[in-house]
Amino acid sequence: MQIRLDDDQWLAAADASLGDVFTELSERAHANARIVTTMTLDRRQLTDRDLDQGLLQKPSAGFTNLIATSRTQAEIIHDARGAIDRYRELIVQEGRSLASQLRLGSQDLSVLDRWLGKVADLLELLGNSSADSDVKAIAGWIEELLGARHLSDTVRMADLLEYEILPRLSL
Repeated sequence: MQIRLDDDQWLAAADASLGDVFTELSERAHANARIVTTMTLDRRQLTDRDLDQGLLQKPSAGFTNLIATSRTQAEIIHDARGAIDRYRELIVQEGRSLASQLRLGSQDLSVLDRWLGKVADLLELLGNSSADSDVKAIAGWIEELLGARHLSDTVRMADLLEYEILPRLSL
Protein backbone atom coordinates (compact mmCIF):
# COMPACT_ATOMS: atom_id res chain seq x y z
CA MET A 1 0.00 0.00 0.00
CA GLN A 2 1.27 3.44 -0.99
CA ILE A 3 0.91 6.08 1.74
CA ARG A 4 1.12 9.83 1.33
CA LEU A 5 1.05 12.35 4.15
CA ASP A 6 1.24 15.88 2.78
CA ASP A 7 4.51 15.80 0.77
CA ASP A 8 5.91 12.62 2.35
CA GLN A 9 5.41 9.21 0.67
CA TRP A 10 6.26 5.65 1.69
CA LEU A 11 5.12 2.06 1.35
CA ALA A 12 3.40 0.20 4.15
CA ALA A 13 5.00 -2.99 5.38
CA ALA A 14 3.49 -5.99 3.56
CA ASP A 15 2.23 -7.55 6.78
CA ALA A 16 0.94 -4.30 8.37
CA SER A 17 -2.66 -3.91 9.42
CA LEU A 18 -4.52 -0.69 8.74
CA GLY A 19 -4.23 0.02 12.47
CA ASP A 20 -0.44 -0.19 12.14
CA VAL A 21 -0.54 2.10 9.11
CA PHE A 22 -2.73 4.67 10.88
CA THR A 23 -0.45 4.56 13.92
CA GLU A 24 2.64 5.22 11.79
CA LEU A 25 0.79 7.97 9.94
CA SER A 26 -0.14 9.65 13.21
CA GLU A 27 3.39 9.31 14.61
CA ARG A 28 4.92 10.88 11.49
CA ALA A 29 2.50 13.78 11.69
CA HIS A 30 3.15 14.19 15.41
CA ALA A 31 6.92 14.19 14.82
CA ASN A 32 6.37 17.35 12.74
CA ALA A 33 4.03 18.90 15.34
CA ARG A 34 1.04 18.28 13.09
CA ILE A 35 -2.33 16.55 13.40
CA VAL A 36 -3.82 14.32 10.71
CA THR A 37 -6.98 16.06 9.53
CA THR A 38 -8.09 14.06 6.48
CA MET A 39 -7.60 10.51 5.24
CA THR A 40 -8.73 8.96 2.01
CA LEU A 41 -8.37 5.20 1.68
CA ASP A 42 -8.72 4.08 -1.97
CA ARG A 43 -11.00 7.05 -2.81
CA ARG A 44 -13.07 6.58 0.36
CA GLN A 45 -12.96 9.56 2.71
CA LEU A 46 -12.48 8.30 6.26
CA THR A 47 -13.75 9.95 9.42
CA ASP A 48 -13.06 9.05 13.03
CA ARG A 49 -16.32 7.08 13.03
CA ASP A 50 -14.89 4.75 10.39
CA LEU A 51 -11.94 3.78 12.56
CA ASP A 52 -13.50 0.77 14.25
CA GLN A 53 -11.84 -2.51 15.22
CA GLY A 54 -13.00 -4.22 12.04
CA LEU A 55 -11.28 -1.71 9.78
CA LEU A 56 -8.18 -1.38 11.95
CA GLN A 57 -7.56 -5.14 11.84
CA LYS A 58 -7.76 -5.42 8.05
CA PRO A 59 -4.46 -6.08 6.27
CA SER A 60 -3.10 -3.04 4.46
CA ALA A 61 -2.18 -5.28 1.52
CA GLY A 62 -5.88 -5.30 0.57
CA PHE A 63 -5.74 -1.59 -0.25
CA THR A 64 -3.88 0.43 -2.86
CA ASN A 65 -3.28 3.82 -1.30
CA LEU A 66 -3.89 6.08 1.65
CA ILE A 67 -3.72 9.83 1.18
CA ALA A 68 -3.67 12.00 4.28
CA THR A 69 -3.24 15.66 5.07
CA SER A 70 -2.18 17.27 8.30
CA ARG A 71 -2.20 20.70 9.88
CA THR A 72 -0.68 22.36 12.89
CA GLN A 73 -2.82 23.03 15.93
CA ALA A 74 -2.38 26.77 15.31
CA GLU A 75 -3.72 26.41 11.76
CA ILE A 76 -6.73 24.43 12.96
CA ILE A 77 -7.54 26.98 15.68
CA HIS A 78 -7.02 29.89 13.27
CA ASP A 79 -9.53 28.37 10.85
CA ALA A 80 -11.97 27.83 13.71
CA ARG A 81 -11.72 31.45 14.90
CA GLY A 82 -15.24 32.36 13.67
CA ALA A 83 -16.82 29.41 15.48
CA ILE A 84 -14.80 30.17 18.62
CA ASP A 85 -15.98 33.78 18.58
CA ARG A 86 -19.63 32.70 18.14
CA TYR A 87 -19.22 30.25 21.04
CA ARG A 88 -17.71 33.04 23.12
CA GLU A 89 -20.71 35.29 22.38
CA LEU A 90 -23.09 32.51 23.40
CA ILE A 91 -21.23 31.97 26.68
CA VAL A 92 -21.38 35.71 27.45
CA GLN A 93 -25.13 35.83 26.72
CA GLU A 94 -25.73 32.82 28.96
CA GLY A 95 -23.56 34.44 31.65
CA ARG A 96 -25.63 37.63 31.55
CA SER A 97 -28.79 35.60 31.96
CA LEU A 98 -27.21 33.66 34.79
CA ALA A 99 -26.14 36.87 36.56
CA SER A 100 -29.74 38.13 36.35
CA GLN A 101 -31.05 34.86 37.79
CA LEU A 102 -28.54 35.05 40.64
CA ARG A 103 -29.55 38.66 41.39
CA LEU A 104 -33.12 37.43 41.74
CA GLY A 105 -31.90 34.98 44.37
CA SER A 106 -31.92 31.80 42.29
CA GLN A 107 -30.36 28.99 44.30
CA ASP A 108 -30.24 26.48 41.41
CA LEU A 109 -26.47 26.33 41.15
CA SER A 110 -26.53 23.45 38.66
CA VAL A 111 -27.05 26.10 35.96
CA LEU A 112 -23.89 27.84 37.14
CA ASP A 113 -22.00 24.55 37.14
CA ARG A 114 -23.00 23.76 33.54
CA TRP A 115 -22.05 27.29 32.48
CA LEU A 116 -18.65 26.98 34.17
CA GLY A 117 -18.02 23.79 32.19
CA LYS A 118 -18.63 25.74 28.98
CA VAL A 119 -16.34 28.53 30.19
CA ALA A 120 -13.61 25.95 30.86
CA ASP A 121 -13.93 24.70 27.28
CA LEU A 122 -13.78 28.26 25.96
CA LEU A 123 -10.73 29.14 28.07
CA GLU A 124 -8.95 26.07 26.74
CA LEU A 125 -9.66 27.20 23.18
CA LEU A 126 -8.59 30.75 23.91
CA GLY A 127 -5.47 29.57 25.69
CA ASN A 128 -4.50 27.51 22.65
CA SER A 129 -5.30 30.21 20.14
CA SER A 130 -3.65 33.31 21.55
CA ALA A 131 -1.59 34.87 24.28
CA ASP A 132 -4.82 36.30 25.64
CA SER A 133 -3.84 37.80 29.02
CA ASP A 134 -7.49 37.83 30.04
CA VAL A 135 -7.50 34.02 30.08
CA LYS A 136 -5.25 34.00 33.15
CA ALA A 137 -7.18 36.84 34.75
CA ILE A 138 -10.48 35.04 34.20
CA ALA A 139 -9.12 31.93 35.90
CA GLY A 140 -8.45 33.97 39.03
CA TRP A 141 -11.96 35.43 38.98
CA ILE A 142 -13.41 31.95 38.48
CA GLU A 143 -11.70 30.92 41.73
CA GLU A 144 -13.40 33.88 43.44
CA LEU A 145 -16.71 32.80 41.92
CA LEU A 146 -16.25 29.27 43.23
CA GLY A 147 -15.58 30.66 46.70
CA ALA A 148 -18.82 32.67 46.54
CA ARG A 149 -20.60 29.58 45.25
CA HIS A 150 -19.36 27.59 48.24
CA LEU A 151 -20.92 30.23 50.51
CA SER A 152 -24.11 30.36 48.38
CA ASP A 153 -23.55 34.13 48.06
CA THR A 154 -25.67 34.77 44.97
CA VAL A 155 -25.10 38.55 45.04
CA ARG A 156 -21.31 38.10 45.06
CA MET A 157 -21.57 35.50 42.27
CA ALA A 158 -23.68 37.90 40.17
CA ASP A 159 -21.24 40.76 40.82
CA LEU A 160 -18.26 38.64 39.82
CA LEU A 161 -20.02 37.54 36.65
CA GLU A 162 -21.23 40.99 35.68
CA TYR A 163 -18.21 43.11 36.60
CA GLU A 164 -15.19 40.82 36.35
CA ILE A 165 -15.72 37.68 34.29
CA LEU A 166 -18.14 38.65 31.50
CA PRO A 167 -16.30 41.84 30.51
CA ARG A 168 -13.13 39.77 30.11
CA LEU A 169 -14.96 37.15 28.06
CA SER A 170 -16.60 39.73 25.79
CA LEU A 171 -15.07 40.32 22.39
